[in-house]
Amino acid sequence: MHATRLVLLSLALAATVSAQSPSPQASRAPVTDDFVALGPLKPLPAPVAAAADAIRADALAAHIAMLASPAFEGRGLGTRGLDATAEYLATSLALAGIPPLAAPTAGPATAAYFHPVPMREIRARGGELVVDVWQGDTSSSRTFRHGVDVLLPESGPEELTTPVVFAGFGVRETTPARDDYRALEVKDKLVVVLGGLPAGAEWQTPDLRARYDPPGDDRHAARLAHALAAGARGLIVIEPPDFPSQAARQAQEASPVVFLPYHRDAVWRPGVVRVSAAAGDALLATAGLTTGTAASAEPRDLRGITVTVRATGEERLGVSRNVVGVLRGSDPALAGEAVVIGAHMDHLGRRGDTIFFGADDNASGTASLIEIAKAVAASRARPKRTIVFAFWTGEEEGHLGSDHYVRHPLWPLDRTVAYVNLDMVGHPWKPEEVRQLVTDAKLPDAERFLKATPAADFLEVGLAAWAPELAPLLVRAAQGTGVALHVDRGDGKGGGSDYRAFARRDVPWLRFFGNFFDGYHEPADTADRLDAGQVRKMARLALAAAWLIADR
Repeated sequence: MHATRLVLLSLALAATVSAQSPSPQASRAPVTDDFVALGPLKPLPAPVAAAADAIRADALAAHIAMLASPAFEGRGLGTRGLDATAEYLATSLALAGIPPLAAPTAGPATAAYFHPVPMREIRARGGELVVDVWQGDTSSSRTFRHGVDVLLPESGPEELTTPVVFAGFGVRETTPARDDYRALEVKDKLVVVLGGLPAGAEWQTPDLRARYDPPGDDRHAARLAHALAAGARGLIVIEPPDFPSQAARQAQEASPVVFLPYHRDAVWRPGVVRVSAAAGDALLATAGLTTGTAASAEPRDLRGITVTVRATGEERLGVSRNVVGVLRGSDPALAGEAVVIGAHMDHLGRRGDTIFFGADDNASGTASLIEIAKAVAASRARPKRTIVFAFWTGEEEGHLGSDHYVRHPLWPLDRTVAYVNLDMVGHPWKPEEVRQLVTDAKLPDAERFLKATPAADFLEVGLAAWAPELAPLLVRAAQGTGVALHVDRGDGKGGGSDYRAFARRDVPWLRFFGNFFDGYHEPADTADRLDAGQVRKMARLALAAAWLIADR
């Protein structure tokens, strides 16, 4: 699962607030339709059952151990470890008798499996924020440097000069009632906000803190989504007094290379620019405010000020590769349509001598896809529709591989009936988490469900809310592979993995994901901590669901 690029996440969230082309809508299913308790097996079609049974935990464990070994160096984008991963996967498809989807090319036998993904590599990043103030006939200017008083988002060389407005804490809520954008004109401007939340116990609820003040690099995503939905170009967040030390540390620890999509937006939206109290005071001064008094002030235009955000860096073209194979459908009337099954093969690589092994994220999904592909290829009977197997590059850097694929698909998207995503499938739910889920969902007869459903046999699968016709097939797959199920319906356009790219093109999607754990995005994400039996349950369910969809 990707290390969130905040501006991309918030653009997605903003799209859900004011979508220009919303996904097809469907009425909300009853909550009882979203939960399937563990019960007697209901037979699957014989070829589907045989293929699912052919997936073995020891084979999955072997792939995971290989991909998450020191030899692959964490599979970081732009590294020899990821190149070796792509060769390993292309060879695995070839040995399984799965041909490439692309036309044969000159070069090694595996060359036709590779789908080139161009991207921009940015090195030696820097930049500044310049505050220009006009008062009558006089003017003044102050410059605040990246890594000192400012942290700029990951970007190539860009520059933006624009007026600014002050929008309080940048919140928009009905309960408690507050809209910091009410009566503000923010179109094409930068919005200055305070970090944290307004004073008062009503603003310190777990839900509001999780939305506006969570830990992590993406904690301003909700604020940014509000700003973008209102038409702003980006957000300037005034951080607490200890921010300069954070800025220096984060600038020093930042990756020496940033990877960005090859395509560039016509208009640069810098996302979140984080600034110190000193920079905040310079921004607020003409309004007679300081960072200390602004918390109780009304939102307003900051007249007489323009801000220039300038990002610098050395830019060059880079190219990575997706790995794509295909099994043609058996029904001549349906073989022109396809189900795409995908998993990202990249992880975080290494930082100095420290390797981020990425066993769960996402050697587990990658191994599952290898074994699903092998099981389907070995079957004497084939699905009626075509199955495309895709291993994505650059997910951790913002879904670069899957995003490039949907822009330049090897199989037409209008003939892609569903996309199935496997990401982080190696850790199960805990009993208390299952209980909390059914409680929050207000599931009738919740105790009966919990009594019948050991947490070890409980899986949650995401589903495009606007594709309810796939839900019965997913339920049938769960009942046929012996697992309990929660169907988590959603839009997907703000999703955290590669299904997002397909959701934005209105391709129905399914998301197979296990659970977060304390080694997520840490060197501790190692093969010995995974549950290969859990990976097998996910892989079998994904295979059965994909095959049933391909045959519907």
